[in-house]
Amino acid sequence: MATLGSARNVRRFRSIIYERKLKRYKKESVRVALSRLHLKGYVDNSTAGWSITKKGEKYVKHARLLNYISSPFETNSPTNMILSFDIPEQNRIMRNWLRNQIKIFGYKMLQQSLWIGPGPLPSSFSKRLEELNIRKNIKTFKITKGNN
Repeated sequence: MATLGSARNVRRFRSIIYERKLKRYKKESVRVALSRLHLKGYVDNSTAGWSITKKGEKYVKHARLLNYISSPFETNSPTNMILSFDIPEQNRIMRNWLRNQIKIFGYKMLQQSLWIGPGPLPSSFSKRLEELNIRKNIKTFKITKGNN
């Protein structure tokens, strides 16, 4: 019983799980994917094996930031917030992410960059805007008389 909790068995268990995950994919598919990542500079191949580069780490961090936040609002929440944004064309990815995210929150478009929906916005959303460096491009206005 004492050996079940030992580090040796945990390592063995993890290696078995890892091998099972790898068997889901064809070797050629993995090889092609790694080759493409290598050409883009995201991974590097050395004698020790494949490793992620600084560029790859930066890409993964950025991709994680573009994940969507689930809506804390109920379906028929009162609309008491107006959100306006002005994100330049060169940041199209951020602008599209923002549009999709506020749609998830239940916002409706009034004009191209003017949306109305429930509020207040979650703090995780504000934090994400700061991390993406687009908070300065967004203005929110609280509506004192709700519109249902």
